[in-house]
Amino acid sequence: MIRVIAVVAAALVVACSGTANVDGAKVLRDGGAAMAQLKTVAATLKVTKGAITIQGFTLISAKTSVRLPADSDTTYTVKEQDVSIGLEVVITSGHVYLHVPFSSFQEVTGDQATAFPDMAKLFDPATGLPAVIPQGTGPKYVSTDQVAGQDTYQIATSYTADQVRSLLRELSSDSAVAAHVWVGTSDHLIRKATLDGAFGDGGKESAVEVTISNFNGTVSITSPTP
Repeated sequence: MIRVIAVVAAALVVACSGTANVDGAKVLRDGGAAMAQLKTVAATLKVTKGAITIQGFTLISAKTSVRLPADSDTTYTVKEQDVSIGLEVVITSGHVYLHVPFSSFQEVTGDQATAFPDMAKLFDPATGLPAVIPQGTGPKYVSTDQVAGQDTYQIATSYTADQVRSLLRELSSDSAVAAHVWVGTSDHLIRKATLDGAFGDGGKESAVEVTISNFNGTVSITSPTP
């Protein structure tokens, strides 16, 4: 019995030591460096708390395929009153095309072209996730979790309002934003991130979840015929 207790105690010590040895700051640096190498990627953004309004619509989610540095094909699911609709925005070769239900693609310019978030900027090596993620304040290891079948380190941290705004200008807060980031234990790719802060309508609390996949996978983004 004493031997069994000793073995269990030793196992607990080893487990605790492993937890303590996960350097949150290094995990975020490795995540930023890995993401900076991507050429193509897919992501889904979901609003999980509060309301974020874009061009008069309440944003529910956005699903995008990105070919860096600047091409993307994004479908925004938005709600007007109780009706949900999908709006597709294709950005390629410097042109922006909008597809609304029951119509064909239309090329848009000026304010219309910047009305919806440019999801490719989320992965920009200079201003997107690769640059911002390593700058988290007080990063702490939380746990080792599985995300889409991959082992990841979950790191809790926070970012300034300006840092979050540089990711997506629509996430505009007047105060720091709490974040959790899941980084692959072996390939260091960021597979999931959550942001929670006062970037909702009227400066109210809101939260978004971003899941990332198809790293350097096949992406087809073609210029629509308006």
